[in-house]
Amino acid sequence: MNSTTNLAGENFLTRRVYIMIGCLVVLTVLAALWPIYRAFLDIEIDTNEGWNAYYADAAMGRMPLYPAAHQLIANNYPPLSFYIVGGLGRLIGDVVLAGRLLSLAAILVIAWGVFRAIRLLGGDATSAVIGALFFGATMCRFFTGYVGMDDPHLLAQAAMTVGFVAFLKARAQDRGYALPILLMVAAGFIKHNIVVMPLTAMIWVGINKPRQMVKSAILAAFAIVLGFALCYVAFGPDFFSNLRSPRAYSLKHAFGAIGHLQWIAVGLAAWVYVGITRRTDPNIRLCNLLNILGLVMFFVQKTGDGVAYNAQFELVFGVSIATGLAFAHAPVLPLARRWSPEALRFFLLLAICLRLVASSRIEPVRLLIDPSFHEEIAAREAAMSTTAARLKSVPGDATCFCTLASYRSGKTFIVDPFYVHQQVLAGLLPPDAIDKLVAAGKLTVVEADPLLHW
Repeated sequence: MNSTTNLAGENFLTRRVYIMIGCLVVLTVLAALWPIYRAFLDIEIDTNEGWNAYYADAAMGRMPLYPAAHQLIANNYPPLSFYIVGGLGRLIGDVVLAGRLLSLAAILVIAWGVFRAIRLLGGDATSAVIGALFFGATMCRFFTGYVGMDDPHLLAQAAMTVGFVAFLKARAQDRGYALPILLMVAAGFIKHNIVVMPLTAMIWVGINKPRQMVKSAILAAFAIVLGFALCYVAFGPDFFSNLRSPRAYSLKHAFGAIGHLQWIAVGLAAWVYVGITRRTDPNIRLCNLLNILGLVMFFVQKTGDGVAYNAQFELVFGVSIATGLAFAHAPVLPLARRWSPEALRFFLLLAICLRLVASSRIEPVRLLIDPSFHEEIAAREAAMSTTAARLKSVPGDATCFCTLASYRSGKTFIVDPFYVHQQVLAGLLPPDAIDKLVAAGKLTVVEADPLLHW
């Protein structure tokens, strides 16, 4: 009788687990609706969009990709993203839309990377799906400022993820480390601050296979030097002066970012518990290394002025892997002595879903049921068109602090306010550098409509 009752109870819990997986799927799809829909709107998601669009056009020959030192603009990113976005932009007729579509595609690639990483670290298919859904839902729900935005960070992370998965496969087969190294170096030339995954790979190899680490380090160094040499040949010394553009740093920014961990709190808690209790498992130790480095680099990068939520994205990736592994390891966790594995899995999924629901961001719901939301969208698109037309009508050089409006107007990119501000903080420009241009009649600043920025 007891065995029959226990079996019925387990079956009930198993059904509840699958119901919660279904809820997580629904929440992920719902969260993705808004970034996907918004990608096709002519509204500025972030000031980076116009900036990236100008340089994507530059890669296609519109202007120098790395401006001269005397200009009030600079490009402190490596070159590959601009060629990728610019090339796709030529095909579809809009570099901003191209960048947004690549950002959305990158989310799918990284979610696939979470799935593959969990499988290669010993998790089953269901656990891998949980991790991938956790990543997709978290990004689309809490980081909508970047998902579907024209910015190379997610594109670079997607490329780095492919390299990291290739590393995990090489680790499992104990051969073929060269390809992952080259893929991760290439990803660094899309954007250069995706460092957690390559550091994890190099440290793991150094601990477990010192000879292979020497070979990998030599190969990586050669590839990086070759890449920089090609950039010097293509762009000259301006490439390096742009890359070294000054940026102010403050520990205050890092301390202020502690609250940002709330969005992955459930996954973080799952990782900490599983990471400690299952630390003798080599796969869990590698996951621990990935997430410890992710936390460290998150706070290090957040010390920089203007560093946004993207500093957290590699940590989100690592925590997503840990969440899937927590689901997989439920039967062997110490808590399984008190509660059944299915109960642990149910409560993990319930906590994830409740955290996803607990947010003031309701754009997906408004998109589906609120007609006034569509009226607001139309008003914002009209404001973009009006501001771009005003800029276009101004003779000579003109700018707007909505860089996408400046880009849409066809005006030359002449002032980057963030770059100028950093130059002023570094003592390299006077505080009134832009005001002097305006006073001399060399620049007109058009006020941005407050509706322009979402």
